[in-house]
Amino acid sequence: MKRILLLIVFVFAFSAGYSQSSPLWTKTSAQSLDAMRKATRTSMPKEYQLYQLDYSKLKTQLESAPSRENTQSSGVVIAFPNAEGKLENYRIYESSVMEPELAAKHPEIQSYIGQGIDDPTAKIHFTTTLFGLHTMTLSGKGTSFIDPYTSDSKNYIVYNKSSLPKRQAFECHVEDNDAMVPPPSTAASDGKFRTYRLAMACTIEYAAFHINAAVTAGTLSPTATLAQKKAAVLAAMNVTVARVNSVYERDMSLRMQLVANNESIIFVDSDSFNNNSASTLITQSQTVINAAIGNANYDIGHTVSTGGGGLAGLGVVCVTGQKARGITGSPEPVADAYDIDFVAHEMGHQFGAAHTFNGEGGNCTLPNPSIGDPGTRNAATAVEPGSGTTVMAYAGICDAVNVQDHSDDYFHAVSISQMVAHIAGTGNCVAGVNNGNNPPVISPLTSYTIPKGTAFVLKGNGTDVNGDALTYCWEQTTVGATAVNPSATSTDSNPNFRSVSPSTSPNRYMPALPSVLSGNLTPTWEVIPSVARVMSFALTVRDNRTPNGGQTARQNMTVTFNDATGPFKVTSQNTDGISWTQGQTETITWDVAGTTGAPINTSNVNILLSTDGGLTFSTLLANTPNDGSEPITVPNVAAPFCRIMVEAANNIYYAVNAKTFAIGYTVTTTCNTYTNNTPFNVADGSGTTDAGNGPISSSIINVPSAVTISEVTVTVNGTHPDVSDWIIALNHPDATQSIVWGYNCYVPTNFVGAMNVTFKDGAPALACTNPTVGTYKPLQPLAPFIGKTANGNWRLLVGDGFATKTGTINSWSIQVCSQTMVLSTQNFGLADFKIYPNPNKGNFNVQFNSESNNEIKIAIYDISGRQIFNKSYQNTGLFSENLQLNNVQSGVYLVNVIDGDKKEVKKIVIE
Repeated sequence: MKRILLLIVFVFAFSAGYSQSSPLWTKTSAQSLDAMRKATRTSMPKEYQLYQLDYSKLKTQLESAPSRENTQSSGVVIAFPNAEGKLENYRIYESSVMEPELAAKHPEIQSYIGQGIDDPTAKIHFTTTLFGLHTMTLSGKGTSFIDPYTSDSKNYIVYNKSSLPKRQAFECHVEDNDAMVPPPSTAASDGKFRTYRLAMACTIEYAAFHINAAVTAGTLSPTATLAQKKAAVLAAMNVTVARVNSVYERDMSLRMQLVANNESIIFVDSDSFNNNSASTLITQSQTVINAAIGNANYDIGHTVSTGGGGLAGLGVVCVTGQKARGITGSPEPVADAYDIDFVAHEMGHQFGAAHTFNGEGGNCTLPNPSIGDPGTRNAATAVEPGSGTTVMAYAGICDAVNVQDHSDDYFHAVSISQMVAHIAGTGNCVAGVNNGNNPPVISPLTSYTIPKGTAFVLKGNGTDVNGDALTYCWEQTTVGATAVNPSATSTDSNPNFRSVSPSTSPNRYMPALPSVLSGNLTPTWEVIPSVARVMSFALTVRDNRTPNGGQTARQNMTVTFNDATGPFKVTSQNTDGISWTQGQTETITWDVAGTTGAPINTSNVNILLSTDGGLTFSTLLANTPNDGSEPITVPNVAAPFCRIMVEAANNIYYAVNAKTFAIGYTVTTTCNTYTNNTPFNVADGSGTTDAGNGPISSSIINVPSAVTISEVTVTVNGTHPDVSDWIIALNHPDATQSIVWGYNCYVPTNFVGAMNVTFKDGAPALACTNPTVGTYKPLQPLAPFIGKTANGNWRLLVGDGFATKTGTINSWSIQVCSQTMVLSTQNFGLADFKIYPNPNKGNFNVQFNSESNNEIKIAIYDISGRQIFNKSYQNTGLFSENLQLNNVQSGVYLVNVIDGDKKEVKKIVIE
């Protein structure tokens, strides 16, 4: 017998090896830096990493970086940390955002770009100035930043953009807000890289903000000369322009460079600007920049301030007498919210892009001709639901219709088309240079007709002759007929699907697959229609190339929802506690829902199985008749979290079964209900679940059991003259929140005065009656609670959004379910299998004996079935391996070890 000892040590900590491979960076902690002066920040991310940087060594290494104009590949490779605590390598090029004459005067102000090596989709743009290092990285995984944490340029904070809190209020208006979107275009980029000369002026208030920040940090003397003060302001502008360029270079193959005499429009002691009036400042911007720089010496002008919001002319770049009609004002003119959400947005207007949001609320406003207010929504390009999320949308400043708190760092396909049209027309004052970069090629897309009420997958494919790493972005391009939120039942032509950031996958599930798996086909910003609709979509493919401009390509298609067919549903495996035995026959059933006939004509379907909770699917049966029922043979695997998918073989629609089930396990589900029968009054007034924005009333239920949650439901019994005044949320003990009721059931002529509603994922959509009683789907899924430990104080938060009427929550309860899974057939087990210690603090050992030559596979899942680790090993005798997992939270996990047809699954607790 061959004995194999498999030893695996899991260390949930940062690898000391990182600091060995790159002495530039050393992991540190907030506690160790408590006594140090912190750098100026407008907000703190919720999650971040801290590093000490050898800043001098970094600058020494950067001295060897070649200019981006150099056609040879750079030999300077430098590693930068990401927000997950890992170092990633980049090939670095010098990339000044100043014209050569200005750059020569300020060698202390430097800008660089880098192409990702470990992640080829990644591009890093960064600056070194008296304010330290500032980086911005765009990749197929998202956007991240490195900023100074302490004022001495030695310690830095690394974070993802998604961790930032809600942005400050901001309002943007556009001169000539009747922009029309160009006809849908499939034209690719033209292979040219354009450099626009930027004249950036500032008010004395903007200058004072940055001068004071430099003095506070100790990098500028309080008695600095005028030239030194201007240099500090120029350094701040440099950081902003470098970050703005990161988006324009990737999406538009263009950059901006500050003009040679830009210091002449940096005002420190006095100016002729109105800092707080956008309508006045925009005219002053044109006048001052033209007088100081000269019309022939710049292509785009922009003035920055600390007040007044944003205002820009539409399509004015290169247009004599108008090209400096662009301003951005913010009381805190620093960081991503300012650079991208504000400055890049206003410059987008100048390049010809209009607003893309379709919602109404907060700063998302409609025209009001009676007072001469044009509003901020542009009817011709209202293609993003709610506030929208792209650069030209209004994320975070539209109150109830906010899709998210910040703009994502990319332009919508419609915005790209508008800017391309301007650059080819009146904005064509820059010839551009051939960058030797061929645009991606998208395979022709097909339009489809699918059944109503059914999820679908948009599928694409792209190639690139340069071998660049492509990212894909599917977006709806349907222009909103009315400024309303997405609706399943509306036949109006409105956008139902939000834009999501470019990713390396060419396919996009609509709605997102986790929503479908939780039984929700109508999440707020991705809503499947249950009526006849025709929706248009665009696929934009980016090649993410550095250093001399990325290239994009676009294709369009439509999806028609047929009202006479659907919903297409899986009707089997839809109850808790199901377990299959390997090798036996089971039957999959589904509701064909009229899909075999015209106009859908689906003769065959594919049946797929997931053994990792829906993370991946593999084919069980291909091209089986679409007759609603098919027997299958259970495969020889053991898995506790399985799902079934049935997809059309010749179309893009699909459905999944409603519940996870097991193969080779016995599953027991236990549910307990906890109730609070003490009534409480809900405070009147403008309510919200955010305690910072209005009165909140709350109640607590303590759950003593520390089980791992497999499902949660919540029941609320309340009375109010109009329950649509309420917004209701459930908070887990760790503060994870789900809003279950959000001003629902507003009926102007027949107020709903009472509710006794159980909110349950996968239940039917809310049906408003008086009183409203029954089991319904919550506004936001309760699925985020799955996998968490149940014990602790659960809170029901209730806000009243309207004054004069008050109500009472009479009682409420939560039901918590958990599952126990035991391997059914012990013959599948491994000899002498053990895991120790358990519970543990993150380090544990796995050990067993093997008699085979099989490859050994190890996978780790959280309790919701999400796979967090997967690796295979050669079975070569005594086996010992040290592994590391980063950023794994405390909780319950399942460790799966497979040796051929033998398998062990062990539950562990990470404390």
